Amino acid sequence: MNWKKLLCTGLAGALLLGALAGCASQAPAPTPTATPAATPTGEDVAYRTAGIPADTVLYTADGEEGVADEYLYWLLNAVAQAKSSGYLADDGAWEEEIDGTPTADYLKQAALENAKLYTVAMSRINQAGLTLSQEDQDSIQTQMASMASMLEMYYGVTLQEYLEQQCISQAAYEKMAYEIPMLVTQLQEQYVADGEITPTDENIRAMIDETGIYSCKHILLAFPENEDGSDPTDAQKAEVKGQADALLAQLQAAADPVAAFETAMNEKSQDGRDPETNELYAPQGYTFLADGSMIDGSGSLTASFVEAGVALGEGELSQPVETPYGYHILLGQSADNEDTRAVYPNYAMNQRIDQWMEQAQVETTAAYDALDPKTFYDKVMELAEQWAAEKQAEAEAEAQAEASASPAAETDSPSASEAPAESPAA
Repeated sequence: MNWKKLLCTGLAGALLLGALAGCASQAPAPTPTATPAATPTGEDVAYRTAGIPADTVLYTADGEEGVADEYLYWLLNAVAQAKSSGYLADDGAWEEEIDGTPTADYLKQAALENAKLYTVAMSRINQAGLTLSQEDQDSIQTQMASMASMLEMYYGVTLQEYLEQQCISQAAYEKMAYEIPMLVTQLQEQYVADGEITPTDENIRAMIDETGIYSCKHILLAFPENEDGSDPTDAQKAEVKGQADALLAQLQAAADPVAAFETAMNEKSQDGRDPETNELYAPQGYTFLADGSMIDGSGSLTASFVEAGVALGEGELSQPVETPYGYHILLGQSADNEDTRAVYPNYAMNQRIDQWMEQAQVETTAAYDALDPKTFYDKVMELAEQWAAEKQAEAEAEAQAEASASPAAETDSPSASEAPAESPAA
C-alpha cells in the first residue's frame, strides 16, 4: 500500500504524452554554485529551454545537490497543473498571484517541493551506503526498453523525443522513476531488519486511529441474475431484502450473535467462493480506508458498504445494506489484523520521510533565483512547435517518397502506343 506516495514510483506517465507541450516532498552542505561545470551539448534540453546546462546546481537539500536536469521536469509539471486548474490562461495571468503568492514564486516552490523529496531521499540513501544490484539495474533497463517500445508502437515517438518533451534526460528519468524508489525500498527493509520500524500494538493502534482504517465481515444475499441480462426488478430486490431482514433478526436473537454470524456467513453468503472447496475467498472480511480503498491495494468497495462499515463498532451488526450486488449484513471487527500490520512499514517509512522533508536544510543558488518560469515555459512551447513541425515535415517527405516510388503511375494507365484501336462503326 502506498499511503502518501512514498516516492513517485509512477513517475513514468506522471504527465500525459505531449501534455507538457500542449497544456491547454548529516553531511555538511557544500557551497552552492551557479556556474555550470560543463559546456552544454546540442542534446541538453535544459539548456535549450532554460538557458542553463543540465548539470547546473539549482539547490542543495541536506548536502545533496539538485540539478536542472531533475528540477525542470517538476517546474514544467507545476505549470501544467496550474494551467489545468484554470490559472495562466493568458500572458497577463503570469503577473497575478496563485493562492496569495506571486505566480513565478508559487510555481518554483511547488517544483522545489517535489524535487526536494528525491534529493532528501538520495541524501539518506547515500548516508546508508546503499547501491543497486546488477539485477536491479538490468530490471530498470528492461522497463525502459518496454517503455520505448510502447511509445513507438502507440504514439509514434521515440523515447528520446518523449523525454525531451518532459524536459528531462534519460539518466535523470531513470534515477527518479526507478533508482531512488528501489533504493528507498532497500532503506525501508534495512530499518525493518534493524528493528527501527516495528509494528507493536501501540504503533498499530496509532496508525489505525491516525489514518482511519476499518474492517468488517459481511454476508451477501445476492440479487438474482436475469436470463436476459436485465437489472433486478423492484420485486426481486424486495424479496432479497425480506430474506436479509429475516436473517438479521435471527442473528440478533442468537445467544452469541458473532458466532451465529460466522456460521451464517460460511453457509449462506453469496460472495465469491472457491469452485472446488466452496469456501469463501475472503472469510476474514475486508479492511479498508474511509474512501473505500482496500488496505492491500486490491481494489475498492462501494460507497454504501463503506458508509455502513465505517459506522460499526467491533462486534456490531449493520442493517441490511443495498449495493448493486444485493443486500449485505456487516459485522464490525478490529482493524488490527494481518493486512494492517503488513502495510505498517510503508506507513512508518512515510512518517520518516515527512520528518526528513520538514527538517531538510535547503539552500537555493543564484541560477535558481534567476530562473523565470514563464520564459522557460514559452521556450518549451516554442521547441514543441518546432518538434511538431519537424515531425510533420518528415511524415510528408516519407509520403512523397512512397508516392514517387510507387509503380502506379506507370501501370495504372496504358501508353498511347498500347491503347486498343477504336472499334469500327457499325
